[in-house]
Amino acid sequence: MQFCIGQLWSMHDKENEDRIRDNLKLGEENFKIIGEKRRIEEELRIFKLDFAKMVADKEEAISQLGSARLTMSDLKEEIEKKKFAYHSSTNLHHVLWAKAEKERDQLVLERDQMKEEKKKLEHIISDMMKQNHGYKDKVKKLKEICDEF
Repeated sequence: MQFCIGQLWSMHDKENEDRIRDNLKLGEENFKIIGEKRRIEEELRIFKLDFAKMVADKEEAISQLGSARLTMSDLKEEIEKKKFAYHSSTNLHHVLWAKAEKERDQLVLERDQMKEEKKKLEHIISDMMKQNHGYKDKVKKLKEICDEF
């Protein structure tokens, strides 16, 4: 019986040692897993911070893009207004230029007409002067005739 109790006791000790070894292995693995878990949690925290920063940067970029689009549309409107104003001023310039040319042409025509009238008046005056000389000659002849009497 002592032998059997000794064997049972040794089996019990072996069982305890095996359990302790298994518990030790499980504890070491658990320690490694907990360390890995902490490392992963730290990486996750850093990733979350990086992700939050990236999202904030993207939101800022989107808001800048929106403001850039608004600025672009404002600039396009301003360009259209300037084009319209330029075309309007160009059209006004063309109208004024055409009016000035028309007035110039009319003044040139009036000047030419005045030159023609001047020539006509000069001819009339020269004819009158000729007639005047003719009358003077006739008066002289009449005076001579009167003087002879």
